[in-house]
Amino acid sequence: MTPWEGMRLTSAQVDPYRHEWEAANRRALDGEGPLLGVLGDSAAQGIGAPTPFEGWVGQLHRRLEVIDGHRWRVLNLSVSGARAHTVMDEQLPRLWRVGQPVDLVVCAVGGNDMYRSTRRQVHERFTRLLRALPAPGTWHGDQRTIVTTLPQGLGRRRAGIANDLVRTLGPQRGLEVADLWATTGPPWRGKYAEDMFHPNALGYGHWVDAILGTIRPD
Repeated sequence: MTPWEGMRLTSAQVDPYRHEWEAANRRALDGEGPLLGVLGDSAAQGIGAPTPFEGWVGQLHRRLEVIDGHRWRVLNLSVSGARAHTVMDEQLPRLWRVGQPVDLVVCAVGGNDMYRSTRRQVHERFTRLLRALPAPGTWHGDQRTIVTTLPQGLGRRRAGIANDLVRTLGPQRGLEVADLWATTGPPWRGKYAEDMFHPNALGYGHWVDAILGTIRPD
């Protein structure tokens, strides 16, 4: 299969996966238990995995419940194609309007910012985003916000700009950092979806290792 054919397959996942997450979000808001709010792009939608719930969000949800021994609810506000500034301008306002306390926020975005963006734009967008993400304790004393670095496999110069900001400005605001760059290196074989851009379920598992290692370091 060529990457172009693979792109057609993953593109065909966008609408069905969005609809499934929208339905899951409605169920989550009607349910009980701590609430995990997710901000991001197609990776958070699970594009490239066999189902939307085999991406990093679904895998994180299941592993978190096993570790904690109780039910978590997930509100996945991610949108395929999102960039850092669209997370801030569109997804964050939706999070503020939820009307319920959010116990944990995880933001993983930036892959789309690596293309058709100048290094100055990357710097400006990530600076704005990191300053806008909810600080710890926004809803209650135990509320936390996790922000990820970009994974490996993207342009090093632009990714380096974003990752440096995440690692420096994030902690200055009390945000915790999940270092995808450190956990997603080669070998690449068997970790990508057919489009050779999105991870597959195995690749997303490495994202979860980094994120869960920050949430539950023990």
